[in-house]
Amino acid sequence: MTGAGGTTLGGRGGRIVVVGPEDTVLGLGLLGIEGTVVANARDAAAALERALATPGVAMVLLGQAWATALRDRIEAAAVDTDGPLVVEVPDPDGVTGDVPLTERVERVLGMRLEV
Repeated sequence: MTGAGGTTLGGRGGRIVVVGPEDTVLGLGLLGIEGTVVANARDAAAALERALATPGVAMVLLGQAWATALRDRIEAAAVDTDGPLVVEVPDPDGVTGDVPLTERVERVLGMRLEV
């Protein structure tokens, strides 16, 4: 499902897109964010790759339901400074399980940070 105009990031000028289950995509679509509804991890992986390769996309919001299955790809995207930022967003029926920022950074870097 793709929205009409899309939402942009102020400073970067790029679009924000969402990949996730129907409720997540429809909910964010109400804010003008374009998205792709996916029903399984294989479709989510394909949609994420398309979003990462689309010119003008600055941020990909990835539904929590698929973020766990695609963790390696998300972490690879995190170190690619030329590509879009991938952000995991909670799904309406998902468990958020708040993860501290330092723990997320440690996962991406593959090392422990002393704070």
